[in-house]
Amino acid sequence: MSGSPPTRKKSPKASAITPTTSSFKSEYGQGRRKLLEAVTRLAAREGHTRFSLRELAKEAGLGHNSLYRHFNNVDEMIPELMEDFSQDLREGLRQARKAVPPGETPAKTVVSWLLDFALVHRDIFLLSMRQRVGPPGAARVALEKNLQAIRQDMLSELGALGHLPSKLHPRMDWALEMVIDQSFRLCIEYIEHPDQREDILVRAQLSFAWIIGGALAPSAQSR
Repeated sequence: MSGSPPTRKKSPKASAITPTTSSFKSEYGQGRRKLLEAVTRLAAREGHTRFSLRELAKEAGLGHNSLYRHFNNVDEMIPELMEDFSQDLREGLRQARKAVPPGETPAKTVVSWLLDFALVHRDIFLLSMRQRVGPPGAARVALEKNLQAIRQDMLSELGALGHLPSKLHPRMDWALEMVIDQSFRLCIEYIEHPDQREDILVRAQLSFAWIIGGALAPSAQSR
């Protein structure tokens, strides 16, 4: 696909400075990695996962029969993609929060990393967002489970860094879900318009301040 990043190779875990190009576990064999990379490219290009196994094998550069050594069908592959992707996302976000300079709000540093991550992982990022708003299934369950873990990370780590009060209202979880949703929408916008990075970062900081500030307001806490 024109404009797509190069085929991903395994490299160290993502850091707060430079997201890596890996989304697949190091123990995967070459054939398995090729299939996972191919299904990501096809799904991003076609906008769905309803392609044939023959199409997938061709995209991966593998024989049709070799596919069955690793997976029974395409649907079996998507949850594995979501699990690997969201684990890399979670670890990268944790490292980004640790890199927030003292005295600064986390939005700029964290969303800056997230924008880079989304661009490096363009295909699987877009596929993940489609899965999240798609019909229920194993892939959506895997993704939502990890997004819930990301929200819990945010609650504990932002609290430890002093960006959230020690005593939190239960509605803060909803607020963080809104922050994540807005951040992902901005990532999609950035993928389409990378020249608007600074504007997108400003909007991310405003969104974080408004959403968290609203959730901490006395009127919201008393409801």
